[in-house]
Amino acid sequence: MSQGDNNKINNLEHAEKQIPYIIKRIKEWDYRTPLCFKLKPYKNPRTTSQNALFHHWCGQMSDLFITKNPTCTRENMKLMLKHRFLGVETVKIGKEYQVEHQVRKTSELDVGEMVHFMDEVYHWAIEHKVPLLIPRESDYQKLKTQQVT
Repeated sequence: MSQGDNNKINNLEHAEKQIPYIIKRIKEWDYRTPLCFKLKPYKNPRTTSQNALFHHWCGQMSDLFITKNPTCTRENMKLMLKHRFLGVETVKIGKEYQVEHQVRKTSELDVGEMVHFMDEVYHWAIEHKVPLLIPRESDYQKLKTQQVT
């Protein structure tokens, strides 16, 4: 329950069908943590295929760089690339506490934002002489192809 629910609603009829579910979830909520109800435009979240390819790329880069620098682990490559291309943000916890300079998460990107991020990672890797593989059947490649056509 801590992650909350995300529901895409396409029209008023669909929204009306969701009301009983929403009321049920509100009644079930553990109010030790306050509930936030937020309406916002739907954004297509990044896909698991995009995420998997990004993690694969981090492994490819780590494999090449770690022989020269043992701190170039897969996780550190991931952290460095997200810091470099996504930046940082302040995370608010409750009303009074906040943690500054937290690296943004790819899970909060939509499909298009993830393509842009992966483009930046890809070009950075090429500049550093790391040939990254892009599987033809990957969502990233399909989305890149859609941009061209």
